[in-house]
Amino acid sequence: MRLTERPPDKEILRYEIVRKKKKKPDYYRHLANTMDYKEIKELTYMAIQAKNLEAIMGMLKSNVYAATDALDCDEGVKFFSEKAEESSAFVPEVYFFVRRPISEKYKYVFRRLARQSIIKMSLKITSKGIQGHYKKTVPTYQIGMPEFDLDETIQHNPLKILDRTLSYRDVYGIKRQRQKRRIVMILDTSGSMYGRLLLNAALTTSVLAYNMEKENYGIVLFNSTAMLLKKIDERKSIKDIIDEILDSEAVGFTNIYIGLEKGLKELHKIKDSSKKQFGILISDGNYNRGENPLKLASQFPKLHVIGIPADNDADRGQQTCREIARAGKGKFYAVEDYKEIPRALINLLSQN
Repeated sequence: MRLTERPPDKEILRYEIVRKKKKKPDYYRHLANTMDYKEIKELTYMAIQAKNLEAIMGMLKSNVYAATDALDCDEGVKFFSEKAEESSAFVPEVYFFVRRPISEKYKYVFRRLARQSIIKMSLKITSKGIQGHYKKTVPTYQIGMPEFDLDETIQHNPLKILDRTLSYRDVYGIKRQRQKRRIVMILDTSGSMYGRLLLNAALTTSVLAYNMEKENYGIVLFNSTAMLLKKIDERKSIKDIIDEILDSEAVGFTNIYIGLEKGLKELHKIKDSSKKQFGILISDGNYNRGENPLKLASQFPKLHVIGIPADNDADRGQQTCREIARAGKGKFYAVEDYKEIPRALINLLSQN
């Protein structure tokens, strides 16, 4: 080989895998695209030995079956268990790659790691949100209340204030109470939304579950058809909810109408006017099956929409999301990245 010739991609990849300075996954994927099954399996195993997560992700993107074949062993599981302790964010993504080709023995372990990382991230997000509390003024301030109502105290005790005979029994306190709510989240899992949304769907539902732990909430997933993941009056563990999301498929066309229809039916199940009721639609707005969703949006007590950027015709999709929120007398939240969905959900719940 002449000095001016470029080394073969396989040799470059071998060198890059063991280097301490890591590249982005797409760099490794690009080099691996020219290689066969056996070579990618061998190089994925090398990446495990070198503890190069980015290289493994690149191999999975290049040939998921060959890379998973190398990960389908005790050493592969041990590597990801150790990495999960350092950072949780990548584990669900790995699971979505390997969940079909990997053996049942190791699939269970990878799913458990993915679930644990989702719970960890959702608890972190939820702890920063306000979980649906509202203020209530009470006639007597009690020790331990976070604040008192100055206006109400002055209004009811003008003479005592003038005579300087006001005592703590005359002070009006402010008590924070949880606002009773019942909510249905309606989540788009159509083929157009595959990958990034499905990855965040588990995190989003987990955030909702923790935020609404002692309240009524339902979860609807829809594409061409609609599936009720959790009934509004059902007690279901967060573990089971996440596992079902992790093993669900993002397929089919987008029928927002059928998703709203099932969500509205759930809201109507509980007859309790003391509870705040609303739906939350998460979609890119680009429906290509079913009736116009605006017909159903207006029937919700309130329907909020989190609009996700679409891969195609994003402006049309965002406009549809705005119109649905307007028809549902709700708020519209636009996110620029799928990772922003859980935060947008927390912001929405804290205001309602």
